[in-house]
Amino acid sequence: MYYDGVKIFFLSNQNSCRSQMAEAILRSFDKNLEIYSAGIDPVDHISPVAIEVLGEAGIKLNPSVPQHYSKFVHLEFDYLITVGDGTNENLKIPEVIKYKRKMHLGFRNPYRHFKDRNELKEKCAEIRDEIYSELGYFYERIIRKESADLNS
Repeated sequence: MYYDGVKIFFLSNQNSCRSQMAEAILRSFDKNLEIYSAGIDPVDHISPVAIEVLGEAGIKLNPSVPQHYSKFVHLEFDYLITVGDGTNENLKIPEVIKYKRKMHLGFRNPYRHFKDRNELKEKCAEIRDEIYSELGYFYERIIRKESADLNS
C-alpha cells in the first residue's frame, strides 16, 4: 500500500474498452486506490475483446456494464484522467465532475479500421500494453512519490 485513499476517475465517451482497461490495470498495481471509470455516453456492454486481452496479461476485468458519469458526481476525485483519441478537448468534460488534477491519456480507438477479430484483438493488446506502460509511470512517479512526500 502506498497512498491510501486516492480517488481516480477515468472518463471516456463510451466506457466500453480503454477506460475499462485503464481502471483494471491501475487497480492491479494497488488495490488500495479508489478507482472508477465511466462514460459521457456509455454503451450497453464492455468489450469482450478488452476482457480477453486483459485476461491474457493476468488482469481481471469483471464483466459488468459501462457506467454513466452522473453516478459519480457526488464524489471529489484527486485525479480525473480522460482517455480517448486525440486530445482532451475532444472529450466534453461535464462541469459537475469535481477533481483536483486532470490528465489526458490519448490512446487510439482499437475499434476503428480493423479487418477481422484477430486484427481487433491485436490492436486491443497493443492498447493494453500502452495503457499499462503509461499507468505504470503514473503510479510509480506520481502516486508513489506523493505517498513518499506525505509520509516523510
